[in-house]
Amino acid sequence: MSMNASTERLTRRERIRQQTIEEIKQRAFELVDTGGLNEVTIASVGKAMGMTPPALYRYFPSREALLEALVVDAYADLGSAVASAARNGPDQDARARVALIAHAWRHWALAHPRRYAMLFSERSPAAQDPPEGVVAVNQGMLPLLTALHEIAPPTSSAGDTPLDESLLRWGQAIGAPADITPAALRLGVLGWSRVHGLVSLEIAGAFANMGMDAGLLLAAEIETVVNAVGADQS
Repeated sequence: MSMNASTERLTRRERIRQQTIEEIKQRAFELVDTGGLNEVTIASVGKAMGMTPPALYRYFPSREALLEALVVDAYADLGSAVASAARNGPDQDARARVALIAHAWRHWALAHPRRYAMLFSERSPAAQDPPEGVVAVNQGMLPLLTALHEIAPPTSSAGDTPLDESLLRWGQAIGAPADITPAALRLGVLGWSRVHGLVSLEIAGAFANMGMDAGLLLAAEIETVVNAVGADQS
């Protein structure tokens, strides 16, 4: 067999392997969507694939490895949805982009409530986000920080408090604008936590039970955050 034929065969084999991995993850996501994270086991995914557990272990060495792959993909999908909303927003209107980002986060969560729970509540408290997942979800965080940075007034603060120092270190680590203010970083984190809290309560049905429109509540919260960062001179 020639070297070219051998290389072609290896490439084809690897392509088939990658297709199988993607199908395994798709079947696992279907189990998450219908019953939550606890439904995902090597046995249940193997059954959905028509594979024995030993055969599935050839692709994922453990349930934890499979769950990590699902987390990475879900974070990537969420981050991509948010980043896409930011790109499609008006370049000149940072306030409008903040709103688009927050609503895109909410829309993804409502479209994939069990995947959202997988990311933020159903996993063990000891479980750490895989680095690839953190990088992926930051696709959505960075446009938010950039927009808030455009809104925030100039400030002489350069990390005068322990909180400011940690915020600046975090911003630098994820690639935020080099001259971003602690005020913008602080409101970015607080704004994200408020959006997450509202979305989590909406998924749980809290606002429906109260007869309130969660979308309107989110819009009001976004306005609060934007006005706060615009007025913060610290």
